[in-house]
Amino acid sequence: MTDRSPNPVAGHTETDIGLKNFMLGTYRYMAMAMGVTAVVAYFFSQLMMTNPSIAAIVYNPFVLLGFVIAIPVLFGSIGARLHKMSMGGVMTFLFGFAAFMGVFMSAVALRYDPMVIAKIFFMTVAMFGALSMFGYSTGRDLSTFAKYAFAAFLGYVAINVLGMFWPAIRPTGTLDLIITGVALLAISVITAWETQMLKRVYYSMAGNAAMLGKMSAYGAASLLLAFINMFQILLSLFGRE
Repeated sequence: MTDRSPNPVAGHTETDIGLKNFMLGTYRYMAMAMGVTAVVAYFFSQLMMTNPSIAAIVYNPFVLLGFVIAIPVLFGSIGARLHKMSMGGVMTFLFGFAAFMGVFMSAVALRYDPMVIAKIFFMTVAMFGALSMFGYSTGRDLSTFAKYAFAAFLGYVAINVLGMFWPAIRPTGTLDLIITGVALLAISVITAWETQMLKRVYYSMAGNAAMLGKMSAYGAASLLLAFINMFQILLSLFGRE
């Protein structure tokens, strides 16, 4: 007599394989986008070295303020229309955003020694990887922690933006280290939470291959932003040589 009862273990294994492929695809997109950011940052930094007037425009406080405001607006707009967009449209957003970030990351190539950049980059990779693994494997809901982390990180961004307009209020010394350390803790929590959310997205959309593909690319852009923020914070903490 043949046992035709469903095999929950087999089903769970298939789901885990699908989740693994979804997450690996997301990190693959992120790595590709990171490559675009690095290339654009390098070549734009070279352009600014020969044309200082371009740097004066890009790093004007009002331009930077517009950049800070544009990021959440852009993500919110794309997220709201994601179900209507084609995969090509989402990929255009991902790589366009990566290039956009490259323009503003170009200052790193001008300000810091290449060896320092390399050291902090690999430090960021290790930290980001560990936090993503934690977010992927933990059974604890990180949403509550993420709310406080977002509030703390927004405070950090606000302090930096205000400091561009009024340098006198920019924190220095120990206070600056404390604020930057809090920002690092905040972006760490956000990174783990975003990974956890991607896992939940997969389970909520399992079977909808089209939406999972678009969410993978959209999630890659969000993780890229978290990685760049983490890199910049670590650079400000440990790149002071």
